[in-house]
Amino acid sequence: MKDAGETINVAFTYDRKLWRRAMTGWWRSVVPNAPFAQRAIFWAVVWGAIGFLAGAITMFGLTPYYVLAGLAGAGVLIGVFTYLQRTRMARFWDVVGAHWDRAGETRAVFGPEGIALTDQVSQRELAWSAVDAVVPVRGGTVFRSGISMTVVPDAALPEGLDAKGFRGKINQWRQG
Repeated sequence: MKDAGETINVAFTYDRKLWRRAMTGWWRSVVPNAPFAQRAIFWAVVWGAIGFLAGAITMFGLTPYYVLAGLAGAGVLIGVFTYLQRTRMARFWDVVGAHWDRAGETRAVFGPEGIALTDQVSQRELAWSAVDAVVPVRGGTVFRSGISMTVVPDAALPEGLDAKGFRGKINQWRQG
């Protein structure tokens, strides 16, 4: 990215905790949370259907305990899935972390044309049109481009520039 006047320069290294929060920010930039009322109605319908099923099976001479047994089985499945998901994600973060350990310090230059990222293993330039979302997370800012993301820790921002001001300048550049 050629120097087009005013730029913001930052340097940072991989922070596992920040990247975990950033993944949530990345996901929410793709699939936003449903409104509370929508989620409440969904779960009311689900539990209403379970209650109806518990009452309806008595018409066939069965006891509602079959529904309770099914719910217990579902709970076990959810527990197993959660355990497997957590262990797999821990492995995922180990692999991602190993890459960023090799990459070392990342230097990022933000300017009117986009972002230039350089580390010990790669160089990337993104025009603002390639940045799909800029999402705040606790302790940083997530830049999503397709399926990739870059996380800039708030602590890496230049002195005198807070996260809100940083994102404001980024949005100004993105809008053109």
